[in-house]
Amino acid sequence: MKIISLPTADNSVFSRDLAAFLKKGKVVMLPTDTVYGFSCRADNAAAIAKIFSLKSREAKKPLLVLVSSLSMVKKFCFINKIQYEKLKKIWSQVRPTSVLLPHRGLLPKSLTAGSPYLAVRLPKSVFLRKIVRASASPLVSTSANLSGQKILAPEEAAKIFSGRKDLDLIVTGGSNKRAVSRLLLLEKNGNLKILRK
Repeated sequence: MKIISLPTADNSVFSRDLAAFLKKGKVVMLPTDTVYGFSCRADNAAAIAKIFSLKSREAKKPLLVLVSSLSMVKKFCFINKIQYEKLKKIWSQVRPTSVLLPHRGLLPKSLTAGSPYLAVRLPKSVFLRKIVRASASPLVSTSANLSGQKILAPEEAAKIFSGRKDLDLIVTGGSNKRAVSRLLLLEKNGNLKILRK
């Protein structure tokens, strides 16, 4: 298991290399636009299982995914014109926001824990969007901590999980916050229900 630093200059090449690494079913710990997190491709059931193991997370608890664009959302979720326009407004706001949408059943069931909804976020981080775009698949993103435990600073998370065989790479650097994203349910008529402030 390697520990590498996020490039401070242009990270386009690094993003492509990381996407290629994830394509092999690997799990990485990396900076996000919210908390330090675990990621893998959202279309790889074996990699998703590694993340559940890393976090000691119950199978009944779904995971959220990151997308690179609204077009990618439409590929994996059912959204109408009203919801599409609402998503544009939600994701133009400063606060990172995850949205529950009815999914098309194209991703492993373990990801959604049998729910008809998928939690989706368009990240603020250009670096994250580049990785997702290069992967041509949504990425799982979940806090790098044990399920139900406190959110960890990057240094704490790296120290606790660095010896785990089911974690393949740790990327350090970036400016991580210690607050999770807001979570909303977006209904067909455009109404929003706040599930997590």
